[in-house]
Amino acid sequence: MTETPETTTKTPVPSEKLLDYKWDVCLSNMLVKSGIGLGVGVLSSVLLFRRASWPVWSGLGFGLGKSYAECDMQFRTLHPSRPSFSNKKNEE
Repeated sequence: MTETPETTTKTPVPSEKLLDYKWDVCLSNMLVKSGIGLGVGVLSSVLLFRRASWPVWSGLGFGLGKSYAECDMQFRTLHPSRPSFSNKKNEE
């Protein structure tokens, strides 16, 4: 059995896939960072501030603000780090 080397041609990734990838990253980043900020706010509220509500809201705000800034930066970049989408189907 001889295997022939496959020719790999780099086809440009459609802009729809890039946009979908960026939105997926932004939304997952927002969920993670706001969850971490909320958790830090709850812990600081319970441990340090006698169950005040403002640390919870400020932690959530910091998480949302950080994720918004990173999402804005990702959408404004000229040369984004492009994911490698494969257009080939797995053939066995």
